[in-house]
Amino acid sequence: SRLPIGDLATQYFADRGLFCAGRVAQDDLQRVSRATGGRVQTTVYGLSPSVLGTCGSFEERQVGAERYNIFSDCEGART
Repeated sequence: SRLPIGDLATQYFADRGLFCAGRVAQDDLQRVSRATGGRVQTTVYGLSPSVLGTCGSFEERQVGAERYNIFSDCEGART
């Protein structure tokens, strides 16, 4: 989301094995969408498998004070 996501919502998704991120720049959202084949959504209502993307693995790494999300083995990735 380009907007912040609250702790309760983050925990809700985490409990179901899903990652969510807030305050993500629009160009980063589009890049992940293209790489994974998913579509950027503005609501959780009406989610279906057709809008969800996939990747071989996802990892969140912390380097110093910064956190990075690493998507690997994405079919639409250029790098």
